[in-house]
Amino acid sequence: MAKLLDSDLPQIGQGSRAKYLAYNKANPEVWRLFKKFTFEMIRRGRKRYSADAMIHRIRWEMDMRVESEDGFKINNNFTAHYARRFIKSFPEHADFFEIR
Repeated sequence: MAKLLDSDLPQIGQGSRAKYLAYNKANPEVWRLFKKFTFEMIRRGRKRYSADAMIHRIRWEMDMRVESEDGFKINNNFTAHYARRFIKSFPEHADFFEIR
């Protein structure tokens, strides 16, 4: 499979996109966890699931790993970016997340 570049992703508001790109570059673990948790649900037989639930689980996982006074931060606006990136990276699962 060809490597997916963030520049290949569909446009979703330029302000949000720029913030997502900077965040994603600084926090590659989030994408790794997003894929991991999504594939766990796919292996369990789920045909559709919530990208928002994935982001919330990532928050929980990271809060358990990262020591900080204010906890792990990820903007809810990035959920659509991660879902679209997953769909573009794994088109065989294009219907797993509902995209609006």
